[in-house]
Amino acid sequence: MIGQNGWLECTEQSDLNKNKHTPQKKTGILDGIRKIAKDMSRRTLPAARRSVGTHAAVSLDPREQSLLYCELEFNLTTAINMYISEELDKGHLSPDHLKRVSDEWHQKGHHKVVGFRYDLETQLELVSLHINDFSFYGRRQGNTTEIALLLNEMKTNARNMRVRTFCQPDTTVAKHLVDSQSLFNLINASASQQIALAEIARFFKLLIKS
Repeated sequence: MIGQNGWLECTEQSDLNKNKHTPQKKTGILDGIRKIAKDMSRRTLPAARRSVGTHAAVSLDPREQSLLYCELEFNLTTAINMYISEELDKGHLSPDHLKRVSDEWHQKGHHKVVGFRYDLETQLELVSLHINDFSFYGRRQGNTTEIALLLNEMKTNARNMRVRTFCQPDTTVAKHLVDSQSLFNLINASASQQIALAEIARFFKLLIKS
């Protein structure tokens, strides 16, 4: 999906004989996503930007929002899965809290997950249950009130993202990105995960300026 000729990678095509001798030119992954979004939106929706009411501008069309939120949710759940796994290795994970979350998950009819790859809201609930046990970082470190507030905000965001209308106002998308950055700081997400989030934010900025 991502990589040499992957779906999210944009390459410059030439004739087959030329390709045998000249490497294909690659553009940034964000440019590739943006081109796909633009091409798809031209085929399915009017190009005009929209406004909801008088103030809530919607600069990203449904195709663009689907790409942004697919990447955002994937990177959030991946980062939290890695974070909880690290806390397990440190001996900070409570078997009782994990059993509670796992039992509720199965009661909803969901299949068993690999590692801690629950949906975003369930992952955040598991972290919230360990607010006094897990290691946290950044400016909220040691402040359980602020940590709880951020986790609750992210749960609200997760529920909002789950309703896939793909017509979120710019302000809502921006809030989701800002809160995601705060969460990454809180759990000390890796450099590669921070870069992935920065690319998503750049994709958003490019579209609202276009």
